[in-house]
Amino acid sequence: MRKAPAALLVLALAGVLAFLLAPHLSKDAAESVNLYCSVDQDQYLPIVRAFRESTGVEVKDQGETEASRSIGVTQKLAMEKDHPVADVLWANEIMNTIYLRDLGVLAPLPAGVAAGFPEAWRDSKGTYVAFAGRARVILVNTRLLPDRKDWPTRVEDLLDPRFGGPGRAMAIAKPLTGTTYTHAVTLLTRDPAKGEAFWRAVAARAAKGEIKAASGNGAVMQLVSDSSKGIAFGLTDTDDARVAVSKGDPVEVIYPDQGEGGVGTLVIPNTVALVRGGRHAAEGERLLRWLVSADTEKGLAAGPIANIPLRPDVPAPAHVKRPGADFRPMSVDWDAVGANRDRWNDLLQTLFAGK
Repeated sequence: MRKAPAALLVLALAGVLAFLLAPHLSKDAAESVNLYCSVDQDQYLPIVRAFRESTGVEVKDQGETEASRSIGVTQKLAMEKDHPVADVLWANEIMNTIYLRDLGVLAPLPAGVAAGFPEAWRDSKGTYVAFAGRARVILVNTRLLPDRKDWPTRVEDLLDPRFGGPGRAMAIAKPLTGTTYTHAVTLLTRDPAKGEAFWRAVAARAAKGEIKAASGNGAVMQLVSDSSKGIAFGLTDTDDARVAVSKGDPVEVIYPDQGEGGVGTLVIPNTVALVRGGRHAAEGERLLRWLVSADTEKGLAAGPIANIPLRPDVPAPAHVKRPGADFRPMSVDWDAVGANRDRWNDLLQTLFAGK
């Protein structure tokens, strides 16, 4: 009897092993989920780690840098639209999420996910959940501005001639990425003529050195916190402001535009959505439900970033101010803001890219 060639025996054994291991290999492949996230790593990784430990589902995450905040992940998802890699998007803001929704990148929400969220924070087209917000606030250096009566109260006080001189300069992140870009587009969408005039005037004051156009909201917080920099106040987010307050820096937080005729303080939520065509649909849904759970929102509020719960029944520490209860939020047509995402990009790049 002829002996089978060694190579054929190896192939036969490999086939048997593949058949026996197939169920386990497919299970391992399925028990993972791809997350694209524009939230800072130190904020999202503990939540992802807890999900993995609780469910056994491996999370492969794709983040981004401060310089490309909220843009890098958006561009990647848009490029991969027809061949999606991600299963879940966790964005640190809302405008780019709406842009991706309108581009057809996002899948419908699973049933019941949006239940419990106020109507104002539900997607009109049923693709994302908005949760864990940040407010756009004014951070004041109380050593440079010791008199409370002298404090700014409006975003437009960036143009107030009382400010801008030595020891009374101001700071704002360049409105090119992240929440500052979202804020810029929101103001331009509300009133295009007034918004354009405002940002042109901010850029002009920055060119004179009266306003410091910083690289990001964290940099604004650092400039205001350090009295030696001469920055009396700056526009930033509540999470960055909370860092300075927690350290005991000489600062206080103002929720702007609360007076008569004021537009209210802008609140920008995190958003979570499923990616259309994601290869791990079941695991993606499990991760999505985990991220928008009351426990997650409660943890984000109690943690160092002090995110604002958007559901009234989710508890938060006293230092976390609630829209509608502790301050008046700005009314925003987010669908319109998302549709206008790129409308003024060239203008803002021209005004601030070289600053």
